[in-house]
Amino acid sequence: MKMPTSVSTALSWGLAALAASAAQAAHAAPAAPGPAKPKPPSDAPGSVQAGVQALSDALAEKLTARSKGFRRLAVLPFDALDAEARSKELGRISSELLSARLAARPGILQVERSQLDGVVGEIKRVEQGEISPEGAASVGKLLGANEVVVGSVAQAGPSYLLTARLVDAETGQILAAADQSVTREGLIALSEELVEIKSPGGAALRSLAVPGWGQIYNGDTVRGVTYLTLFAGAAGTAIASAVLGAGAEDEYNQNEAGTVSRRHDANAHYDRVNYALIAGGIVWAAAVVDAYLTGREVRLIHLPEGGGGEAAAAQP
Repeated sequence: MKMPTSVSTALSWGLAALAASAAQAAHAAPAAPGPAKPKPPSDAPGSVQAGVQALSDALAEKLTARSKGFRRLAVLPFDALDAEARSKELGRISSELLSARLAARPGILQVERSQLDGVVGEIKRVEQGEISPEGAASVGKLLGANEVVVGSVAQAGPSYLLTARLVDAETGQILAAADQSVTREGLIALSEELVEIKSPGGAALRSLAVPGWGQIYNGDTVRGVTYLTLFAGAAGTAIASAVLGAGAEDEYNQNEAGTVSRRHDANAHYDRVNYALIAGGIVWAAAVVDAYLTGREVRLIHLPEGGGGEAAAAQP
């Protein structure tokens, strides 16, 4: 009689054991100045946030002096001028924090990040490096901004120097410039807190743990749920068939006349266990390979609550 091996039973139960959001709000631009926007939380003296607030105050003072109405502003990612600043995404973090502080001021409207990134990337390709004031003006014109903020982050001894320039989008003229020194330790700590690094290897490891998890990690929820559903189906089939096969085997082992036919039933159920295990293994392996091949190196910056809203994606 064909009976299951202990390996098949262990694999079926092992396979079963392993089978286990963002809305965007639309904002309409008001036609006239309204109530003041909520102020950001108070900053500790000497903190990175306090330094960024000082930059915001200096630029906002010039914006307010230019017009009492609303100003449409585009804040470009700051240039990171040293290897550590680039690897830690300090330029992007600094510009995002400054953007959030400026957006909290009354009378300043921000260009959407989704619109900004594509235009900035194209201008950088044309200029082959750091964006000039003329390039910044081109960004502003393409996005309908009145002014553009460009800046940089550079190490200066034990500190980092944040530099920001306000550029007229019509003429390319630099309207205001400000710089602020912040502690290196504070900026690096902020980077470690806010930056999430995603990689193909990380996606593959997740799908190795749970098929489909790596695809969801990559942002492809539909593909991830498909893999997870297929694997869960194979695991469920293996479990159900193993249980039914064990029941049929127990009845056959009673050696009664009416249970002889249960031998065939037991073998059929155990065959389905093996098929389900093979199918589950194929889905599992495919999920791991697919997660790696469709994954990419991405860095996400998650701004703190009240610090500017949605996370900003940064590509190396």
